[in-house]
Amino acid sequence: MNRYLSDAIIGVVGRFSLGFLREDPYDKMERMLQKKIRRMANTGIGKELGLTTQTRQKDLALTGYDQYRKYYEKPGEGDFLYPLGEYLLVTTSGTMSLPKKYLFPKAALSDNMRKTLLAKILLYTHDGEKVTFQIGDTMYANLPGGTQISSHYVDIGGKQSSFFMKKCPDPNMPFDAKVDYFVEHHEEIDIAYMTIPTLLDDVIPRVGEKLSLKGFVVQDSAAAIYKDKIKEVTGSYPKVSYGSTEALACSVPSIQHPGAFIMDWRVVYPEFIPLDEREALPEDSETVKLSEVEKGRRYRFVVTPSLTEIHKYLMPDIFECISHGDDCLDTDLPVFKYYSRGDKLVVLHNFTRIAEEELLQVMRDSGIGYVDFTARRETEGYRDYLKIYVELTEEKPVQEVHRSIGEALAEFDRDWRDLVEFLKYDPLKVELLPRGSFKRYLARQSGMYRVDRVQMRDEKLDLLLSL
Repeated sequence: MNRYLSDAIIGVVGRFSLGFLREDPYDKMERMLQKKIRRMANTGIGKELGLTTQTRQKDLALTGYDQYRKYYEKPGEGDFLYPLGEYLLVTTSGTMSLPKKYLFPKAALSDNMRKTLLAKILLYTHDGEKVTFQIGDTMYANLPGGTQISSHYVDIGGKQSSFFMKKCPDPNMPFDAKVDYFVEHHEEIDIAYMTIPTLLDDVIPRVGEKLSLKGFVVQDSAAAIYKDKIKEVTGSYPKVSYGSTEALACSVPSIQHPGAFIMDWRVVYPEFIPLDEREALPEDSETVKLSEVEKGRRYRFVVTPSLTEIHKYLMPDIFECISHGDDCLDTDLPVFKYYSRGDKLVVLHNFTRIAEEELLQVMRDSGIGYVDFTARRETEGYRDYLKIYVELTEEKPVQEVHRSIGEALAEFDRDWRDLVEFLKYDPLKVELLPRGSFKRYLARQSGMYRVDRVQMRDEKLDLLLSL
């Protein structure tokens, strides 16, 4: 396609798909919410949640998976917003190794992708000054197939964006085969989605040169910490957008703040619960609106998607508001970064509470070269320990690694220093993993390709240690 024609089309598409960033959204959000409530009031799920046409959002209780489980496991006509034949089955790995089932209307998934996909594609290629995407560009995604939500998105998104871009590789290829594909075809790829360890420890050494990508995309809290390294080896700062099975795709990447994101109010009604100084939910757990979040404050995320049955759902995720606006995008909407899961903090004797983002910073400050790590609280006798399982990029004595991490922890965290001083013991343990452990672990994942860096479940840790 002619370059000028491509730029003209992208300009029109950009005004259509990114215009929401410059709108005043709050009245529109309230109208969308009331429309959702009125529709839900006539369903079995809505009635159980206490929804009526007169319901006010602030009077509703928070919900979780248990409120929806029986409907997903034994669906009945009339319980849902749409006829049952119009739903797709989605599964997640769940907790305690027990998978969770979800039913999502095809119309909701299609609408979600239609509103968010083009916006994200354009912003993935934003270089800080302008969108560099051109019609015909190729996007690579190392995402799982099967019944994961990402597989449905790849299928729907591929159909919706087929005119604008090429997608590769086949989502049903094994993890390692997808990595091989990128290495062999990297010169043909414009936008890439993969894990940071895959990029830095596998792809770059095998390619043997810096990449030239218009966009590098990742869902990893390490993106902000390693943004300069990623820019150095790919030519692009990392772009992050938050999404989940329950919330669907509900954000777009910030450009001014690499590693952060902006909520897409067109597809969800977002609410937030301010956390106390110990990162815990207050007893009243009252929510605040998007317009009420404060810069520098951390929140648990509560989501109401506009077109699914999920309503006022308490997510396990903690966000931090880092800015009221993004100058590159000319928007005043709040900008968030992912902080941690609410159930994934390492707590030692109630002295120190350590989140994934903080551990990432400590590991970087320690100066050790590592592929990836996972950390857990482990108890020995009556003492709590922070046990870090880490794969290094080059061989070092475990004593040296222990010393470097311990010094970085003491420098970073005053509560860690207090723990050591008051209880008079070394609460850090380090175990070095063989080279290739995390690559083999990722290749064995049935869900999203990611490493739980904090409080990895026993069965997953057993798998990692066996490889």
